[in-house]
Amino acid sequence: MKMRMLSLSSGVPHADPVPSLLLRSGIAALLLCAVAAITIPRTVPNTLIDYYFFHQDLWLLGAGGLMLCILSRLDFGERPLAFGTSGARYLAGAIVLVALLAYAGSFVVTEHYALSRDEAMAEFAADYLQHGHLARAIPPGMNTLGDAMMPWAGGRTTNGIWLSGYLPINSLLRAGAGLLGDRFLAGPLLLGGGCAALWMSARKIWPDRPDAAIVAIVLVLTSTQVFATAMTPFAMTAHFALNAAWLVFYLRRDPIGHATAIAIGLLAAGLHQIQVHILFVTGFIVWDWVSGRRRTALLYAGACLGYLVVWDVLYARVLLNWALGPPTVLLKPGVPSNGLIQKFADRIGDLQPMSSLARFAAWQNILVLPLAFAGARGLHDDEGKPTIASAFAVSCMIGLVLMLYQGLGYGYRYLHGLIPCFCLLAAGGWIRLSAQRGRPMPAALLWAGCAFAVLFTAPLALTVSKAFLHPYAAAYRLLRTTPADIVLIDGRGGAFIEDLARVDGPIARPILLDMSYVPLRDLRHLCATRSVMVFDHVQARPLGIRPGGDAGKYARHIATGRALMERLHCGRPVPIG
Repeated sequence: MKMRMLSLSSGVPHADPVPSLLLRSGIAALLLCAVAAITIPRTVPNTLIDYYFFHQDLWLLGAGGLMLCILSRLDFGERPLAFGTSGARYLAGAIVLVALLAYAGSFVVTEHYALSRDEAMAEFAADYLQHGHLARAIPPGMNTLGDAMMPWAGGRTTNGIWLSGYLPINSLLRAGAGLLGDRFLAGPLLLGGGCAALWMSARKIWPDRPDAAIVAIVLVLTSTQVFATAMTPFAMTAHFALNAAWLVFYLRRDPIGHATAIAIGLLAAGLHQIQVHILFVTGFIVWDWVSGRRRTALLYAGACLGYLVVWDVLYARVLLNWALGPPTVLLKPGVPSNGLIQKFADRIGDLQPMSSLARFAAWQNILVLPLAFAGARGLHDDEGKPTIASAFAVSCMIGLVLMLYQGLGYGYRYLHGLIPCFCLLAAGGWIRLSAQRGRPMPAALLWAGCAFAVLFTAPLALTVSKAFLHPYAAAYRLLRTTPADIVLIDGRGGAFIEDLARVDGPIARPILLDMSYVPLRDLRHLCATRSVMVFDHVQARPLGIRPGGDAGKYARHIATGRALMERLHCGRPVPIG
């Protein structure tokens, strides 16, 4: 399984390719910044993409590009990466430290608050799974308000049931962490486990090159995207960890290894959406096929088909229908297939993949993509056979081609499950560049990239992320202490304020409702029988929530509801003083 590279001992002097690679990469980053800065205001103005780029990614990526250009002019000496007898202990200590810091960040940076609807849904499902339930019952008499209390929770509200719209394994992992005392332990634990698995894979691929494993792990640990996402309920840290664990057993190349990898893949496919793990596996299926291992390729292709059957048929259509009853039509129906195709075309037309690439690059160690590019140029060994770098490159390329709008997130999370591939490609690039130089790569270059990540990228990215999140966390805490029975959230009042409506524990006063889903007859009844308050732009602006809420096609419904409330003299503003 070892990835064969060019010999380091040819005795022929070589020109150093590293300065040129760093300079070209820096210029590419700066050009990407410039093009995005010109096109984003014209194609997607006043959107989250616009906000993220000009408030976060422009500065991170621009500074990273400049730093790469500066590094290209520096002399880093010739001292190679050393891995003594205590090296593994130091690396293990670094993994534990980063995991502990990520857990601390879940208090300091993300405030133990699930910002996005995806995160809130993961926490919602973790809560009922932790209590041993397959779903959650809607309180008696509140079925018609089920969608307003917990939007997107499933399609079974008329059955009196809330059910997460995502597959359950990520929430199940978080429920397990909850049994340990805090569901926010899940991300740091998965981060540590994923790094350990990645170390094992790198040592398996390059058994005589411990420096490659060091490079892979250090690049992961200094990825601000990996670090920040581990502070959140997003499923992406679990995708990173399970994909890394899958690779450990895939590399065994024996029946036990394949069986275990397929079992891990079943869990990974069920984290939240099936396609995320299948995207990761695709590169390895292609590599096995072109390498002549057709039976292995068909085995894993069949496993991917099996994942679809298990999760989309046996779980979603058989088990849930048997236990909970068939789903009903949501108040907010899903987008039909032709609508999805149109949305995909619109996003390509708006050049959204470019802004997604900028976001992904900005949140990584600045050496990841240059080294991965170098590694992707060594897809064949000395005999012309494809190496495992081919598998990494194919999966990464498919992920880059399919980049779509992600909404809220830290970095570009839809590529999170492919970070093991990017970092192992980068480790291979480190080896390949050593071969081209005719001498080992200087350790000081790696530490310079890490220093930039630790001293600039992470502090800036986490600071601006907290500044974005804090008003929502503060608003949610305010709403939870509002002296009312019902708080109606007007989604027109600010960007993403409708996501404040959620159920995250026992039903308690006040009940938060997204007005998009409150039928007018229920609104009239609430005004007549309950103490009702409203949260809209009047409260959102002073709290620091950015403008931009429009409630989409439900804006007219909300406007009609607000007019009805005005006639009924219902709905005092939530006090913020």
